[in-house]
Amino acid sequence: MIAIYTPYHSNRIKYVLDYIFKQQLGWEYAVFTSIDEVSEDYQIRINYSPSPINDWLHIQPSGILNERGISRFNTEFKIVNNLPVIFANNGAIGFDLISAVFYCLSRYEEYITKETDKHNRFSYKHSFLYKNNYLQTPLVDYWVKFFQTYLVNLFPAYLKLNAKVLPEVVVTIDIDSVFAFKGKGLKRQLGASIKDLITLNWGQLINRLNVIIGGAKDPFDNFDYQFEVLKQHGIKANYFIQVGKYGEYDKNISADNKAFQSIIKRIVTEGHEVGLHPSYESYIYGEVIQKEKAVLESIIEQPVTQSRQHFLRFSLPSTYIHLMTSGIKKEFSMGYSEVPGFRAATSLPFYWYDLEMERITDLEVHPFSMMDVAYKEFMKLSIDEALKFAKEIRKQINEVNGQFCFVYHNESLSNYRNWKGWRTVFENWLKA
Repeated sequence: MIAIYTPYHSNRIKYVLDYIFKQQLGWEYAVFTSIDEVSEDYQIRINYSPSPINDWLHIQPSGILNERGISRFNTEFKIVNNLPVIFANNGAIGFDLISAVFYCLSRYEEYITKETDKHNRFSYKHSFLYKNNYLQTPLVDYWVKFFQTYLVNLFPAYLKLNAKVLPEVVVTIDIDSVFAFKGKGLKRQLGASIKDLITLNWGQLINRLNVIIGGAKDPFDNFDYQFEVLKQHGIKANYFIQVGKYGEYDKNISADNKAFQSIIKRIVTEGHEVGLHPSYESYIYGEVIQKEKAVLESIIEQPVTQSRQHFLRFSLPSTYIHLMTSGIKKEFSMGYSEVPGFRAATSLPFYWYDLEMERITDLEVHPFSMMDVAYKEFMKLSIDEALKFAKEIRKQINEVNGQFCFVYHNESLSNYRNWKGWRTVFENWLKA
């Protein structure tokens, strides 16, 4: 057991200590608000208070964990022990690790920054990680790994390093549009065909007619390929399926479509996980999430407990509260669609801390580090450039025993239009 002394114990402190010691390091600890309560049985003693104590490892607090509500803190980066850190100070390890981890995981900065992008989202451009060129580095994972090594070297008789393991590959696939042409109804088909004629997009029109009239395979219906390649790698994927009403940003066909339902049921039969992809406007309307979740559950005839917001559109704390109220246990929106990287500075899952209510929740957040559209649509990278860029991120994940979670779309796997050849990237990312 590890003894941790702090004169002020709070939900914030418990949240971070549980994350660092129990969830990541697998070590038991006990918190004491008086050093007189600590027995001789505790050989490892950590002092998390402003003043040093003889024979105790001193981690000097910054103050953020003793507060309630939101304040502005200096998050200037400094290099300590060859690591970029925030909340640097004169403590034994050179920075307030506990506050630094809390700041990143709680998404503290997303409560401070009021500016949003055109989709009312927190933009990567406002991220303190992006501004300091650390967005592509899982800093929290590096900090915890450093702390583990530091303690093991200090107390080799009582602690040992975790065994090195290959990073877990977590595949997530969004189904925004199950079909490119099928099932869209006469009005949508006619409007799209007229648009093809006006823009002289003959190839698109021919493909549309081949599918609708000639019975050709719809390019977005590439699930045979998906299931086969996932099986080859022994991976069960997480599918997020949109079943909401048609709208400006919601382009899927009706969930009443039998062919659509057949694909959803087959995903389950193949052993993959089905999650909800709540529609564009759902992030502020809990009742919409509940209705769409009920629709998906009626199709697969089992509970839906995980989700990812369409367009990654969420607002803290309201969206997460709506999701929890709807019965969602695992959330996969923590990332950016425009750039790869680690939005919460970690590659590993963590539980959401509700800053507004100052409570630890049971909503498990699963961050992702890479998305297909980020590389192709926003960064305008070639396939070779995307592979090279991703290799550097995966190298860091491997160094910290992290988790490699990425996002792909059935559209991106179609080998159709601008997505020709991008199956190569998908298959490369599947490899541990």
